[in-house]
Amino acid sequence: MLYIVLPTHWNEVGIASLVHVGVILSINRFVRLPLNPVIGLIYKVMSFRTGILLAVIFSGITTISYGYIENFSIWILVRSLWGFSFSLFKLGAYILILDLSSETNRGYLMGSYNGLYRLGGLIGMLLGGIFADLFGVAVISSVLGFLAFLSIPLVVKYIPKSITIDDKADTKPSFLTNFKTIANKHFLKIFVTAFSLIMLLDGILTATLSHLIYVKYSNHINMFGMIAGAATVAGIIQALRWGIAPFVVPKVGILLDKVQHRNIVLATFLALASIFLVILPLNIPLFVWLPLLLIHLLVASSLTTIIDAIVTDRTSKATNKIFIMTAFTVIVDLGAALGPILAYTLEEKIGLTHLFWLAALICCLLMISWLFPDKNNTVLNQQMKM
Repeated sequence: MLYIVLPTHWNEVGIASLVHVGVILSINRFVRLPLNPVIGLIYKVMSFRTGILLAVIFSGITTISYGYIENFSIWILVRSLWGFSFSLFKLGAYILILDLSSETNRGYLMGSYNGLYRLGGLIGMLLGGIFADLFGVAVISSVLGFLAFLSIPLVVKYIPKSITIDDKADTKPSFLTNFKTIANKHFLKIFVTAFSLIMLLDGILTATLSHLIYVKYSNHINMFGMIAGAATVAGIIQALRWGIAPFVVPKVGILLDKVQHRNIVLATFLALASIFLVILPLNIPLFVWLPLLLIHLLVASSLTTIIDAIVTDRTSKATNKIFIMTAFTVIVDLGAALGPILAYTLEEKIGLTHLFWLAALICCLLMISWLFPDKNNTVLNQQMKM
């Protein structure tokens, strides 16, 4: 909701400038970096259901407060609290999927999760934009925050009180063993790929999308006889993406569950992403370019599910699952936080076209690395069982 509402209603909520808007929208990502290890410890000492309940309660409180804050420092505090809530949600989702899934449905469950939570973001954007214009930020933030509290009975009924995700205490690996596990070349390749994909396709692409449209087609775009700005077109494309993703991404997850060599599926989608990243900066008619952009965004969403499924599949065989998934969330959040900063820094140095082509080259290199199946799986499994 805030990504739509704040850039146009910042005066209404006591924000002094658009620079402050940018800080407020990004601070929760940076806060999550040091918080993720803390969240991992919380799930080890607290019941799983309590962790999810805390996330729901804090998310409801922060959402309601968005309409009533009139101080920049309080905004930073509240957005940091939201970052804490989101970390509880995200790591909790990974842990729950690990607990409920098997090798036959892990991809499907991960795809369903990614699609549905993006669909929630879409609904928040649509409701936030419309009702903020009609009734103000305070009304829509109160409504959405109240809706969050309505999910508490569902959490109590359907979320398990506890999840035994790691082995018993006497077989828990030491910190050195934990470090050796994630430093293993197989996990390192997964982490490097996840970091790169989130930074390139979520951070850089999302951050520069409206700017790319503006540079290529100006800020007055004729769509079906109506003039729309670059931000509006970008918003429509993102809305289409998040509306279609819940139907497409789970299908990719099902495909992933059926195939034996998941690295080939990942390499294929990396190749597609690389091709689209080369094409998008080219001078192409808008009616051709927009469908290509939408397909590329769906490929990006699919890649997120594929790498999530691969890391959870690897982690399911390990004894230190919470440690691994905590490290994974830190890597992913770091990529998401660095993406926008890196995008506009590099654009000034090399230009938007070369930025996208550099991203295409990185995807191509990742594709090549994943075309070769992992070797020494026996060694990896032995290290996981240490």
